[in-house]
This record gives sequence, structure tokens and C-alpha cells, in this order.
Amino acid sequence: MFLTRPQRVFAILLNYQNPSDTLRCVSSLRRSTMRGIFPVVIDNASGNGDSEQLQDVLGPGIPVLESPENRGYAAGNNIGIRHALDRDADYVWILNPDTTVETDTLQGLLTTMALHPDAGFVGPVNLIGDSDPASIQSAGGRIDWESGAVAESFDRGRAYAARPRRDPYEVDYVQGSSMLVRRAVFEDIGLLPEHYFLYFEETDLQVTASRRGWKSIINPLARAWHFQGSATHLPAPYYTYYYIRGRILFARKFTDSSDETIRRGLNGFINGWRSRVRERAPDWLDAHNTLVEWALADGYAGVTGARDDVNAMRRPGIQ
Repeated sequence: MFLTRPQRVFAILLNYQNPSDTLRCVSSLRRSTMRGIFPVVIDNASGNGDSEQLQDVLGPGIPVLESPENRGYAAGNNIGIRHALDRDADYVWILNPDTTVETDTLQGLLTTMALHPDAGFVGPVNLIGDSDPASIQSAGGRIDWESGAVAESFDRGRAYAARPRRDPYEVDYVQGSSMLVRRAVFEDIGLLPEHYFLYFEETDLQVTASRRGWKSIINPLARAWHFQGSATHLPAPYYTYYYIRGRILFARKFTDSSDETIRRGLNGFINGWRSRVRERAPDWLDAHNTLVEWALADGYAGVTGARDDVNAMRRPGIQ
């Protein structure tokens, strides 16, 4: 199927102290076979000259917008989304800066949008960066509402060549690292919710949209590479804290699950990372456990926004 006219797609990249990843992502966008793609970079108050460096390299054709403060993933991306909507975007493509896309990725996503007018969100299969043969990080996911809103990614770790699906399929959520969103969704329900600070914002948006009839769909022939990872294979403090807290906030918003059910649903995440820290960085185990306690307490207390003492912590090296 060929689209009859170019669609105006604004690709939104939120940079935070990692200009090399951001530039690599923009470079992959520039190789796209689709016309009408407009990259926009938002520097999320990196505070180290990133915005100037990025603008110098990218040139005047790609705007680098500056957030006056780091208020998290949603608030930063919303700056770019507003910029796109004000300039008549048909679609907004939210991309993590540590991703790259293939030349035909956008074409596949737009074709799926055209075939499914009730699709509010379309995503590719996200592959583990540098995996060879290509391995799947996420192919969309489902939410187990009865277990306290446990989010489960499809086909994680599976070889891409062995993926079980070839045709587009509906999911509960598209991974936010590469997510094409129809303009009408934002006009219908608003922008990304900003109270989480990090994690579950895009899931919240998709669940809210689904209750108004919008679908989330994966095109398994479209691919993006996600280079997320850690040289130490240990969880960053912000990841431990905001993921746990965000899961609680998300579950309490969309389910009637008891705190006990929500806690049981988090056990796999908490115990898995605790075991890894105990094995690889035992001297850091007490600090890791403290982060878990903070996240649980703050989640049940309904705390939102940034927590500065968490943001200031750094992940240790391997012992």
C-alpha cells in the first residue's frame, strides 16, 4: 500500500546529558525513506552545554529546545509535542535518544496507521542494540490487571527471526522508546501525564486513550534498535526508585487492587534486581534496599514528581 500524500511527522527526542546518543538517533532519522519528517530535540536541562553542542552539530534545520528544568520524561517530551502540534503535525513520533531506526521504519508505522483508523499508537518491534542475531527487547505488551497492573513485554529475548507474528496486532501498550502517536489522541485526551517523573507515563496515556476507543498496535515488520543498558548490569538508582513508585501510582489510578496485591505484583522486579545487586555489588545492597523502601513508601503515600536525593545517587561499579 502506498500513502497518497506525505504526512507531517515530528520526531521528538529528549536529550539528557547524552548528546552522542541523540546525534546517532537523528542520523538514523535522516536516512528515512519517508518525506515530511521533522526531528525536534529537547534538552532536559542537562546543564553542561549539551543544547549548544547539539544545535551546533545539527544546524538550523533541526530545532533544539531547552527545558528550564528537568521535570521528568513527560514534561520534557510535552515541550516537543506542543511544538509539533502548533506546527500542524499529523503524527508525533516519540523516540528515546538511545534508539536508532531503519530507513523504512516510519513507512511501516504510517502504513499501519492508515490501515487502522482507530489506532492511536503504533510501535515497531524494539530490538536489543548491537544484538547479533537480532534479539527482541519488546514487541509491545499486556497488563495483568488482576495482579496489580503488572506490565509484561511480549517476546523479550526471542530471536527476531523466530518472532511468532508477521501481521500487525493489538497490544495493551506500545513501548515508549519508539511510539508513533496520532495527533487526534492528544486533542482528545491531552498530553503525557507529568506526575510520574519517569516510567509509566506512556502506559498511562495509552490506557486512558483505550477507554475512549483508541487502539495500540505493533507492526512486527517495523524495527527500532534500543541501546539501553548498563556496562555494569546493575540498576541505576533512579530506575529502581521511579519504576517501583510509578507502578504503584499507575495501579492505584487504574485498578482497585489492594496494596498487598500491588506489592505481590512487584516482587519479581524487586527480588530479581536485589539478587543481582547482592551478586555483583554486595557493598551497595543496603543502599539499593533503601531505594526500594523509599519507593514503596512514597508510592503508597501518593508522592509524585522528582526526588532530588534519588536523582543525585550514582550506580556503583562491579566489585
